Amino acid sequence: MDTIEKERIVKKNVLEIFKENFNVAQTDDEILDIKPEKEFSSNYMGYYESILDIFLIEDNHIDTITGTVKDTIKKVAELWSIIPNSSATWEWQMQ
Repeated sequence: MDTIEKERIVKKNVLEIFKENFNVAQTDDEILDIKPEKEFSSNYMGYYESILDIFLIEDNHIDTITGTVKDTIKKVAELWSIIPNSSATWEWQMQ
């Protein structure tokens, strides 16, 4: 799977997780520029933990994926490529 496809999958899932965690009315394009730790100080860690869980990325990478939603998407797509177990589940599902 190429990088563009991974980013598309990550973006779709991260936006869904964001909407579930924060119940916002913004469009997807507006959400991409939001930095959850600034806008939602009380429950943003659950958002990042959900992303790590979905992509099977270890908890010690949580500081790596923080930032704006679009930064998180890019960082998760990169980690997904280099973390051994994170892509195995998705590759299997794509078959």
